[in-house]
Amino acid sequence: MAKTGRNDPCPCGSGNKYKRCCLEKDEASASAAIEAARQAARSQTRAELDALADAGDLDGVSIVAVNLVHAGRLDDAEVAARSLVSRFPKAHHGHNCLGMVCEARGDRKQAAIHYRKVIDIARQHPDVLGPDFADKFQNLVDRLDPPAGP
Repeated sequence: MAKTGRNDPCPCGSGNKYKRCCLEKDEASASAAIEAARQAARSQTRAELDALADAGDLDGVSIVAVNLVHAGRLDDAEVAARSLVSRFPKAHHGHNCLGMVCEARGDRKQAAIHYRKVIDIARQHPDVLGPDFADKFQNLVDRLDPPAGP
């Protein structure tokens, strides 16, 4: 079916141009449908995150959060990351994801703050994360928030 142009006669049969008759109503209806689909996706994502977190699946929640960042769903990714921080406070995953969210939003200083928390956790648990883990994040912090020069 061909799309009705703005200057075409309105399909409702009023005899008016579409832009002066039903265009605004149709656009509002389409916007409402898109927003409803977004809300449904958010609800489904949050339910999935809650189920993973309730099951203690740290890696599962982390993967979902990272995928949300890559998909550009930064608000949902932030919710997931904050859930990680609150449910798994001794793990680095939540701060890493929050850093990614801040970086994607262009907030380099805030991203560096979260990555510094990753470094702190890594230094507390070098046996779990490996000796070079903190160094990789330190390089990232130095790139995002370089130390002030003399």
